[in-house]
Amino acid sequence: MTNLSAGDECQRYLEYLQRTLVREGSEEFLQGQKQWFEKNREAIAQEYSTKLKGSGLATSVMTYSAQGEYDDFFSRQIFEPLLAKVLAIASNMGVSPERPVRFANSPDVAPSAAALPSTSEHVLFAGLGTSAFCNYWAKVFSAAIAEVSTLSKKKRQSTPELIKKLRAGPVIMDAARLAGRYALSESLVGYGKLEQRTELLPVRVLLLNAMEVFVVAHEVAHFVAHEEFADTAGIRPGSTSKQHEMECDAFALAVCTEYGVREKNAFAFQLIGPLLFFYALRMSERAITVLSGKDRSPSESHPTNEERFRFALDFLKSAGASAHILKSVTFALDLAMIIGSHVHLIMEEIKSRDKDEPVPANDGEREA
Repeated sequence: MTNLSAGDECQRYLEYLQRTLVREGSEEFLQGQKQWFEKNREAIAQEYSTKLKGSGLATSVMTYSAQGEYDDFFSRQIFEPLLAKVLAIASNMGVSPERPVRFANSPDVAPSAAALPSTSEHVLFAGLGTSAFCNYWAKVFSAAIAEVSTLSKKKRQSTPELIKKLRAGPVIMDAARLAGRYALSESLVGYGKLEQRTELLPVRVLLLNAMEVFVVAHEVAHFVAHEEFADTAGIRPGSTSKQHEMECDAFALAVCTEYGVREKNAFAFQLIGPLLFFYALRMSERAITVLSGKDRSPSESHPTNEERFRFALDFLKSAGASAHILKSVTFALDLAMIIGSHVHLIMEEIKSRDKDEPVPANDGEREA
């Protein structure tokens, strides 16, 4: 077999794996995304050229060539650089995979990424499902931080004042719409526009970045574990699949902390990104429970988002986080919990009124 044919065979196998990740009913949307990109390629490049001068993204848009049927420009631009940085940090920590790791777009619209360990080349699947979920919730949480930052120091220490401020703005209703949409489809892909002031972009990007780095690092941990314990699918002898997931979380949290130092990202260093990611998942899944009227059966292989949230918080404390850091984390989580409690009340009200669904966003508009 020639190298070319071997490469073709690998690509066909990769596309087969991607095809298994496509959720029923999402094929039309995925095709629409591809068509939208091709139709608007020049406009996208022009926007990048105007807003992100010197980034090289405009050139990347115009020269991009899809690597297979399920490739996606935006996912590749987001996750390939993050993967490279995570692997570099893991190598510096002395716990990186020995085999190469390849990125492939995940056409799954759910928030989770996926790891495919191999005896030759590992594959990390991540895509719009992850980036959309993180991006929308990063908008909500960064907007909440901005809203309360206008309060005096004394008022920021008062929960009633925080509640009053958040209820006065759009943050809580935006969060409720996201949770409601997630309850309908377990995804935020295709949600549409969620307006945010331009000046909040730097904070949102840092928070978004911290969430995505954690997701990528968690999957890389699976590759490391699989190389060490291949006969038990990466699970340490005497351990369980749930304990294994927590071990992968611990690896990802350690990487996140180092990433925060290198990239000057406090949301990563203080683990606020991962904590808010889990809280957003928990909030979204509570919406499913309320609106469906049924408790979801716990997974036999994965810990709950509540357990993972608590684990991350305990990890931060056990790592010797300073009082200043713990104060910052507590403040961010207080805001999240205020939002979460109000979202829960809104879901309960929707259920009590026997609504078919919460107010949806304008589906079909691409999120910027």
